[in-house]
Amino acid sequence: MRSIKNIVCWGIAFAFTGAAVAQEPPTGVSDQMALLKSDDPQLAANKQLVFDMWRALVQGGRTDLAPKYIREDYIQHNPNVASGRDAFVEYIKKTRPVRPIADQITFPVVAMVAEGDIVVLATVSYKDDPTRPGEKYATTHFDMFRIQDGLIAEHWDSVPKDPAMLSFDPNTQNE
Repeated sequence: MRSIKNIVCWGIAFAFTGAAVAQEPPTGVSDQMALLKSDDPQLAANKQLVFDMWRALVQGGRTDLAPKYIREDYIQHNPNVASGRDAFVEYIKKTRPVRPIADQITFPVVAMVAEGDIVVLATVSYKDDPTRPGEKYATTHFDMFRIQDGLIAEHWDSVPKDPAMLSFDPNTQNE
């Protein structure tokens, strides 16, 4: 009887171990430009605004272009960055250099979805693996933007409060 219990316990342990290792890492789409399309011209414009802002500001560090994309009274829900366009500009200046504006988002993009005045961008993010020092694992990062009068008015993401974020350039996570 004891050996049957041991076999069952080991079987359960192996089953859970397999489930933990069986994660499918997210991958980006092969055609980012297809994500910008919509039958609704306003939704397509909202997605294009987020796409262009991401390339110019988040990747390119081109804070001089912030007024083209971000409202002055921009509301920020990332706990590491204050609200207001000026605060966002200062954060970008502190965390990344000016780079050429790429034709596409350089992070693998999983999806871009627009509904009403909201655009959600999902990208692949690489994090240090706490179970395998020196290795990284892939996960999904989400950013959500509210558009008002043709500019980004509000932002949400899944970044935790962390003083290290005040000097972290996400564009170097694969280097």
